[in-house]
Amino acid sequence: MRTILWATIFATALSTGACKKKQDDTGAAASEVKKTQEGVNEQAKDLDKTLGDKKATSNELNKAEGDLAAAKTDLNAARDKYSITVNDRLAKLDIKLKELAVKTDAKATAAATALSSRRTELATKVSGIKDHAAADWDAFTKDVDTSFDKLESDLNDALK
Repeated sequence: MRTILWATIFATALSTGACKKKQDDTGAAASEVKKTQEGVNEQAKDLDKTLGDKKATSNELNKAEGDLAAAKTDLNAARDKYSITVNDRLAKLDIKLKELAVKTDAKATAAATALSSRRTELATKVSGIKDHAAADWDAFTKDVDTSFDKLESDLNDALK
């Protein structure tokens, strides 16, 4: 049992330390969602313009509607990608929390309890990703990224 635990910890340490680039960058995925949301807004404007044009043909209307539908599909895919990125980051936090929970000193136990509670709050916050409107998307993702960064920093400090 201990061998499996230490092998897991060692593998995690190797995989997280192997790349210099930050792998947990939810900011890039959030930017992609924002960019695709802007695309949806542009396509909606184009559709409105086409609907208002009395000379527009049915082919032009169909094309505008199809472009809007494609943009909405891209937005859903970007939100799914962001959700996957966030869940991966939560899973990495879980691994580190288990590593901290293995320590037997009182300081580590208290830190594990507090950090686990913060992780649960963060998971609750991100569980409603798909429900966030475009208007508050930037504030939401900034808050999530800040919470992740602070929690990861505190967890790494507790593991030292």
